[in-house]
Amino acid sequence: MTVTQAARAGWVQVYPTGQATVGSSSNLNIEYTGQNIANMVTVPVGDNGTVTLYTSGGGHLLVDVFGYYTPAASVASGRFAALTPARLLDSRNGTGSPAPVNPGDTKNCGDFATWTAANNWFWTYYPHYGDVAQLDGNDDGVPCESLSGAPATARPPARAKPASGSLTKFQVTGRGGVPGGASAVVLNVTATQAAGGGWLQVMPTNGSVAPGAYSNVNLMRVGQTAAGLTTVPLSNAGTVQIYTSIATHLIADVAGYYTGASDEVTSRGLFVPITPSRIKDTRSATKPASGSTVSLAPAGKGGIPTTGAAAIALNLTATQATGVGYLQVYPTGQGTPGASSNVNTERAGQTIANAAMAKLGTGGTATVYVSRSTHVFGDVAGYFTGNPGTSDPSLDGLVVAPQNTTVAYNRDSWNHWIDADWDCQNTRHEVLIATSRVQPVLTADGCAAVSGSWLDPYTGQTWHQATEVQIDHVVALANAHRSGGWAWTAQQKEAFANDVLTPELVAVEGSVNQAKSDSGPETWKPPLASAWCDYASDWTAVKRKYALTITQAERDALVQMLATC
Repeated sequence: MTVTQAARAGWVQVYPTGQATVGSSSNLNIEYTGQNIANMVTVPVGDNGTVTLYTSGGGHLLVDVFGYYTPAASVASGRFAALTPARLLDSRNGTGSPAPVNPGDTKNCGDFATWTAANNWFWTYYPHYGDVAQLDGNDDGVPCESLSGAPATARPPARAKPASGSLTKFQVTGRGGVPGGASAVVLNVTATQAAGGGWLQVMPTNGSVAPGAYSNVNLMRVGQTAAGLTTVPLSNAGTVQIYTSIATHLIADVAGYYTGASDEVTSRGLFVPITPSRIKDTRSATKPASGSTVSLAPAGKGGIPTTGAAAIALNLTATQATGVGYLQVYPTGQGTPGASSNVNTERAGQTIANAAMAKLGTGGTATVYVSRSTHVFGDVAGYFTGNPGTSDPSLDGLVVAPQNTTVAYNRDSWNHWIDADWDCQNTRHEVLIATSRVQPVLTADGCAAVSGSWLDPYTGQTWHQATEVQIDHVVALANAHRSGGWAWTAQQKEAFANDVLTPELVAVEGSVNQAKSDSGPETWKPPLASAWCDYASDWTAVKRKYALTITQAERDALVQMLATC
């Protein structure tokens, strides 16, 4: 829904005809005369198959329809699978951009007239393939340091914005937990650093829709940041595209997907509409501080059942903002502040809303992260049914899907044991140094561990020579590849293979690591049964962080292992 040529400041409410009270919820907030602003709305159909739009301040209204829900008991296609939000596209840093063709070792520093030219070439290919032309001799991120003007530290060049009138296409399936075979995807799309007034249109890539047929995000001025939720069908290749009428950087975060015809028949993920109602409003208390969180606990409110809801259709509003910031909603216990965003504030005093499909996490709740102090309120229009069965709640939200075995796995494409911080210690040795139970002995140059004391958590045995110890990827690289990583860029694969911030890398005895190989928990478990709880918890945490899928056999094994906790 879009308001254009707004007559004055106010708000718009969409509700099922004959089934709601004016003012009990809101969907769009207008701040000034002439404003154009849009928001996605999910609303039950009311009397005589109609919905009502109430505008408090006046303005023209545009309504574009993207889909509908039909009653069903159990179906395969069209069920919503909510995900922990993950970023699929960010034109500011190249996330989601197609990789250029690998040029190989075709350049040397003498081929560049300036250091800037060398740096631009280096960073065009480095995020995807590493230092293919060997221009960075000391691995500090600064190529061709012999050229005049080379700085002391790495300076990746700024990326150009998608141009006016351009289409930006990106892969969705195989990333962020969206499996092949999904029929549609729900994305939160953000325009930022806009070059002027214009609009975004999120489109299928099959040619079924022309640019200008509708809009998803409206921009009014230079430098604006604005976001909008959208549902878009996926092509057979699992891609979507964004048309930009004005040059602007683009961000897309996935919130979930709709199942396809080949999926299982179940009652999980069905939408149950309710009359829109307010489930959270902080204005009756102290304004949430910058960096704080607000809990959304919808169970038992506004027609949402006390149990059985997996996600909610939410309209989230920031009001009385104190400055530039954002709101981020994620399932409690399953998200990281800053990994995605939903509502963007640009100035003090602003009121702005955006729709969200919010997955529920621990305790049936969602968390709203407040990056800059603002009041928050949320209106809910319905919920999605959860799994009627029972299982360990720590597995909630992990997507069960078959592994992709059609794309060949190549271990060399998962660049591991790098020196990410350029301190001469690669990832393997940083893990050894960090996990030794005594001060480790290092080589003369301080770059590698020679000896120490390492407790193998899988066997309970202690080892003292670094050569006896290997670093296990808790979720094996091959498993990560088959469960979604096949679609990652070289940079994403490298980040996963060297992630020291999650429980993905563990120092273990070499033969144990070899016995595990690339097995999942359904075929390999730690020999020490008392280690099953920690191992399954770590394995689950890694899968969740990277939005990787799991098979049903893996899930069953995890339930068994987590039962030992």
